[in-house]
Amino acid sequence: MLSLTTPFGFCSAINVIRQSGLKLLTYVCTALFLAAGLWGCGGTDSDSRNDQADDAHAGIIISPNDSRLYRAIVLTNGLEVLLVSDPSTDKSAASLSVGVGLLSDPTDYAGMAHYLEHMLFLGTEKYPEPDAYSSFVRQNGGANNAYTWLDITNYMLEIKNAAYDESLDRFSQFFTAPLLSPDYIEKEKNAVNAEWTMRRELDTFVDFRLTRSLLGDHPANRFLIGNLESLADKADSTLHETTVDFYQSYYSANIMKLALVSNRSLDDMAALAETYFGSIPNKGIAKPEVTAGIDFAEAGGKLIRLVPMKDRRALRLEFVIENNTADFAAKPNEYVSYILSSEMPGTPATVLRDKGWVSALTSMAKPTDFGNYGAFVIDAELTEEGMAHRQEISELLLGYVELLRDGGVDDRYAQEFKTSLDNRFRFLEKTSAYQYATQLSAAMQVYPIANTVDADYHFEGFDKAAIDALLAQLTPERLRVWYISKEEPGTETIQYHAGRYALEPLEVGTADTRAELVASYGLELPALNRLLPESFEVSHAAPVPAKVLEKPGIEIWLQGSEAFPEQPRGFTRIELNNAAVEQSASAVVYLSLWADLYQQSQVSLFNEAVLSGMYPSVSTGYGLTLSLSGFTDKQPALIEEMLKGLSISPTEQAFEQALDRYRRSLINSKLDMGMRQLFPSLSKLVKTGEYPDAVLAKEADSASITGLKTFIEQQLSASLARVYLFGNYSTESASGLANVIEATLPKLSGSEYRRAGTYAPIDATALVYQEDLPIEDLSMLYLFAAKDTGIVREAEGRVLSTYLGTRAFNQLRTEEQLGYAAGGFATTVGDHPFIGFYIQTPVKAPEAMLARFDAYREEFAGDLTALEPAKFEEIKAGVLTTLREPPKNLAEEASPYLRDWSRERYSFDTEAKLIEAVEAVTLESIQRYYQETVMAAEPSTILVQLRGKRFADDPYAAIEGAEVVSDIEAFHARMPMQEQSPNQN
Repeated sequence: MLSLTTPFGFCSAINVIRQSGLKLLTYVCTALFLAAGLWGCGGTDSDSRNDQADDAHAGIIISPNDSRLYRAIVLTNGLEVLLVSDPSTDKSAASLSVGVGLLSDPTDYAGMAHYLEHMLFLGTEKYPEPDAYSSFVRQNGGANNAYTWLDITNYMLEIKNAAYDESLDRFSQFFTAPLLSPDYIEKEKNAVNAEWTMRRELDTFVDFRLTRSLLGDHPANRFLIGNLESLADKADSTLHETTVDFYQSYYSANIMKLALVSNRSLDDMAALAETYFGSIPNKGIAKPEVTAGIDFAEAGGKLIRLVPMKDRRALRLEFVIENNTADFAAKPNEYVSYILSSEMPGTPATVLRDKGWVSALTSMAKPTDFGNYGAFVIDAELTEEGMAHRQEISELLLGYVELLRDGGVDDRYAQEFKTSLDNRFRFLEKTSAYQYATQLSAAMQVYPIANTVDADYHFEGFDKAAIDALLAQLTPERLRVWYISKEEPGTETIQYHAGRYALEPLEVGTADTRAELVASYGLELPALNRLLPESFEVSHAAPVPAKVLEKPGIEIWLQGSEAFPEQPRGFTRIELNNAAVEQSASAVVYLSLWADLYQQSQVSLFNEAVLSGMYPSVSTGYGLTLSLSGFTDKQPALIEEMLKGLSISPTEQAFEQALDRYRRSLINSKLDMGMRQLFPSLSKLVKTGEYPDAVLAKEADSASITGLKTFIEQQLSASLARVYLFGNYSTESASGLANVIEATLPKLSGSEYRRAGTYAPIDATALVYQEDLPIEDLSMLYLFAAKDTGIVREAEGRVLSTYLGTRAFNQLRTEEQLGYAAGGFATTVGDHPFIGFYIQTPVKAPEAMLARFDAYREEFAGDLTALEPAKFEEIKAGVLTTLREPPKNLAEEASPYLRDWSRERYSFDTEAKLIEAVEAVTLESIQRYYQETVMAAEPSTILVQLRGKRFADDPYAAIEGAEVVSDIEAFHARMPMQEQSPNQN
């Protein structure tokens, strides 16, 4: 799988196809801790788990919904550790953060902290093989990764409980005896370089680099990823020497934080911590801190004209602020953002949207973005009309900020702000042990230990002084205004990144002029929120899925939660299902326009709901789908408003703006990382209802507002409203929802559920999809279809994928350095199992890459033949641990049922059958599966190759006898289809 990253951090790609979506915090240099009295000690005793209840949380504030036990200790070497005992977890986790990051890179070796993070994975004195650690973790049902940020480097792992001791032994060696082998110094430099090439064209990274380049001599003004040039040996030093020196200088126990999450008792975990991490040297170093000031005469008062890679039209007001993370209990940044981001009537977002100048307006603070400084940002996504009014919009937004500073901010929102945070914390749901340990070890670097868990939710009330201190910094002197569009006259280049820009002095009007402008637009402070939940009563529907209501045009399924019956939350999905997208590409265009315009019309409602702990969304597929999760108290009223809003009547201006956004989205999708485009390209090839971008663009050119209105009327009459309710609902809830649907959508008449048809592979056939992309690298996906379908093949694929992913990653990425993202995996396309290989490479052309894949699949066949039975059993046990792991939250519990529901598997037992099938998998069966599938004399294959500009002159790879699909619509009309019979698993 692909690596995980924070929004701006960098990480080692260790996992193979693990779609985690890990959400990490933003971190700061300052770490505050409570007095020593809150800390336990690292010894062990014979107390039982129940006897530990008195000191269970060691002063740590936890959610009332959290039954885990906590203890904070300090090891003999000064390492601070947070222990979390959770008897219900099937997997244990560890995360160790080091209080050093990108801002401490040596001047001559930009990217060093990130590069060192990579190197620690490549062997230790006790476990010298470069893939020993990651292979062990993955083969025991686990995951591991790391990320580097400005002032932190964080390493994390998760593994089945039985392997926790050994995994900690291996993991802790990173911090006591890493090899930092000269043999891998040059190789891993190529991996960092490949990671840089993957991201150098992404606008996120372009923006990230450019904003820092304008900080003058401040340490945040540096290249942070690393590449072959920045990490090259220098005249008076080598990369290897510098890497070892950086490790020795900064990797010290006294600036590390460790979080352990396990089913073990607190005493057992304390002993594990001391055993495995107590020998990390404490060098008594001072935690690196940035104290340099910023010269605002140089860094502020600037107009930045950025030419982005994607076709964007944006306006950004970026104020440089001092790092105020120490005020987390007062939350001035969040309180001010709460006001500035409001979509209530009379606020900038609604006024500017009503004028047709912006399609989205948000604000947020990033107080640690430059170390001891950060940024407070207001972002506006502009329409074409808005481009002509950028100066006026800037003045209006700046004037609104000044309105707040001059007395507009008071405590009127404090109660709803606090209530919103309190509600979320009161019913805080678990995440995976892996994610939780990572979050905790990072938070320990920042917050007092008492607030390690609750810092994001802790609000002590309105603090005028803290808010005034923030607002006092939101001034033109600290302001950089960004004009972002393809039309900007940018000529300056950005070192190591794509994109161009121009820099001008910022010209602003007077405060009096801005005040008059604000008054003329009638801007006012937001109204109070109506949707905050008032009742947390729960219903206890049966935890077995059941169709509880069926009427013409409507069917409703209901399922209560078995794992979390007392959670006052629920998930609702309403599918307005029909097959229009299968019949024409114009339906895809109109469906997308409908979804866009609907979201624009509902943005105020959606924003209010999110602040209340409810999360509405809209998506497209075979019709429009509305989803809503969160607290259920006010959901009925919210759903009724959402349904009433479906019959939109956009103005001509709104329609043209939506059409413009749609056209640009087609163009921009081609500028994403190649790896991210592989599976959408595969889906486009093998699934009905999907079309080439060129076809969609042509249909967009002929779309009309009349056509859209006709399409919406047809959708609201021909669709089947297919509903799934999971969680805190009752049969009365279902009946009430049916009544609302009938009242708001009275013409629904659909009766048959429709879903995408999927290509059915045929023996000895090969499909090839190929496309040129306006990015640099080559991305390739090479799939081999199983001879037959069924749960047995899926189970064999689950087990096989663990070993294949690790071996392919190590060989293609670590040893050969063919690309930053590379590996092997097993998956299903529709219901048909496949085994595959993937890569994004800056070094191999299509023909050479396909040849390498073909050679490697034979090499892996040898590895699989040599796999020892004991190792196989270990891998299988790890897969079973993952499959049997109980859900940690409502979403995880609902997920397998919703998958079965969407595939019409109404016995809802696919997951149970998969576990049973994995239990029966043998080493011989996965060896046979691989031979019959990947090594077959005439396999059934699919090859997707997305050729970047670097290889534009190199021919595409060819497979003898393959069908190169150039007309997807024609192929869909004749392609063999998989059966869609329910319950065929």
